[in-house]
Amino acid sequence: MSLNPYLPIKLEDNCPHIDNKFNSVSFPIAHTALVAEGGGQRGIFTAGVLDSWLEKGFNPFKLLIGTSAGAQNLSSYITNQPGFAQTSIASLSRDPHFFNLGRPLIGRSTIDLDWYFNRVGVVNEKGNGLLTHKLNTECGFKRLKQRELLISTTNSSNYQAQFFSPNQDNWLTLLKASSALPFLYRKGVKLGDEFHVDGGLSAPLPVEEAYKRGAHKIVVIRTLPKEYSAHTPWIYRLKSWICSSNQCPKAIDYFVHHEHAYRESLKFIESPPPGVEVIQIFPDKGLKSRLLGSKESDIHLDYQQGKQAGNKFMDQHLQSLVEFQPLVPEINKRTEARVARYC
Repeated sequence: MSLNPYLPIKLEDNCPHIDNKFNSVSFPIAHTALVAEGGGQRGIFTAGVLDSWLEKGFNPFKLLIGTSAGAQNLSSYITNQPGFAQTSIASLSRDPHFFNLGRPLIGRSTIDLDWYFNRVGVVNEKGNGLLTHKLNTECGFKRLKQRELLISTTNSSNYQAQFFSPNQDNWLTLLKASSALPFLYRKGVKLGDEFHVDGGLSAPLPVEEAYKRGAHKIVVIRTLPKEYSAHTPWIYRLKSWICSSNQCPKAIDYFVHHEHAYRESLKFIESPPPGVEVIQIFPDKGLKSRLLGSKESDIHLDYQQGKQAGNKFMDQHLQSLVEFQPLVPEINKRTEARVARYC
């Protein structure tokens, strides 16, 4: 079966659509999932991967789960806006309005998520037109009638991961909550009666969540190197030195919780349940971009590396995704586990 991955995209009713004759790679395939890791400005790698797919009209995933910057990337992937995440990271996240180490001295947050999401919001303050850099949630919500997007957050009171399906009214608020780094942005973002912070603290790689929701072929876009093991012995020594039986600085609790969650995710990826395949997309070379404060040239290089990785994935896995038939094991019946694979 031969497929041309370069798909024509047409505009219809101010919302991009993909020609239906290519529905084998542009319409969702049951039991598939795409998971996107966070990582601040390192998310530029993910932006490159997804932009390479958008250019080819490639989105066969039924379920999409994103954490922090990963959730932002998946949002512009769903809204079919190539280049949107790239601009958000390369321009907005490098603007002094967004990140300023001196602001805590005057009682303000180090990162200004309010300013940031106002720049990807709906109508400007004067009400005289739409902002030029706008996440097209209206079109995205239409596409979510065929798929499910989950945005992860961490409940700041109990450190538990929570997953929210966005709508047109709360989409940007959920993205803000998922990206709210503790101590750098106030207490977090209030959702209902609880404050929520960065989803990467409790769900850095929500692959198991994808499996619990029925996915059997799971693609994971990583922003940390393959060798990263989330094991930092000094943090546990520090905890034993300064934490009493009942009290511990919340920053250390967050860090320890994140490391445990990350290692548990890696265990699942390396040994998935029977009938499940996990395909990971890594940078071939370590990313030059950092969580914050990256150079413009480094962000550009990492974006190009992401586009190369996205094209490589298409070359290697397009056919298997199109032909994918989920193997759902019966109760008490052994099936051969499919191991994690790497791009």
